[in-house]
Amino acid sequence: MKDWNVLKNRKIIDLIIGDSTIKDDFVFQYKMPYMSGNNILEFSKKLGKEDFSGEKLSRWMYMSELLEYTIEKNIMNLFFKELFNLRRFRNINLPNDSFYNANMVYWEILHGFFNKVNEELFYDECRIEYDTKTWDISLIDEENEIILSTEKITNIDKNYIRDLNDQINKVIKNQDYESAITKSRTLIEEVIIYGIEKKKEKPSEKGNINNLYSQFKDLYNMHNDSNMDKRINMLLSGFEKIITSISQMRDKNSDAHGVGDRRINLEEHHVVLYANSAVTLANFFLAVIEKNKGE
Repeated sequence: MKDWNVLKNRKIIDLIIGDSTIKDDFVFQYKMPYMSGNNILEFSKKLGKEDFSGEKLSRWMYMSELLEYTIEKNIMNLFFKELFNLRRFRNINLPNDSFYNANMVYWEILHGFFNKVNEELFYDECRIEYDTKTWDISLIDEENEIILSTEKITNIDKNYIRDLNDQINKVIKNQDYESAITKSRTLIEEVIIYGIEKKKEKPSEKGNINNLYSQFKDLYNMHNDSNMDKRINMLLSGFEKIITSISQMRDKNSDAHGVGDRRINLEEHHVVLYANSAVTLANFFLAVIEKNKGE
């Protein structure tokens, strides 16, 4: 399983501290604001780190040590939020051209930065997904389909599901269909894990949604019941097919592992179907969890 230590890569660190160019249009070089040694020390204090292992470290070594601290404290979301704090971009010298303005350059740098980082993480078979409104940053393990979020979820309710559904609808509107499927899978997996942990049990295998669902089903006694209406039993038995389909969808659409002729072209109405199915299941599982409180 990949973890955030993949960011402790010299090429990625050079992007963070403003040494590497993100984009060059032959008039302007898009870079992160340059971070001197003192800048890095001041930046680290905002994250709660005061001391380093040496006084004369190189700038990239300071940043590497700060990343190690950030990963250990599980505050990657705060790290990126501070990294892209608008005040840090105030002193970027823009060309005397009406085409360039602070707003455009900031967003070009932000999106270009994550694109460059993901180009480097391609070789580690993972990538970063980000939401600049909530600064929820996730590391997606391409090899094992595991999603490592920056924040541990302590409570899931209908509002949480609705908010994530809004995010899914937003990326569908932007035609980012693979992201929509990833988020749909994440939604189901998070609700299932939440339910398992509510039973004071440890999730059997994060990243394997089918195994997690089997564990959830056992804990909440969701097996077919001869005394229950057969139509309800049919719906329950259909859950496994839906979950399996959602878990495999992204893998079949990815060309990261040479799937070749198995690659499919996603269409919006199919992705909407997957997203709606995920939301329906998540709400049902949440209702099951709530019904079993205290048992």
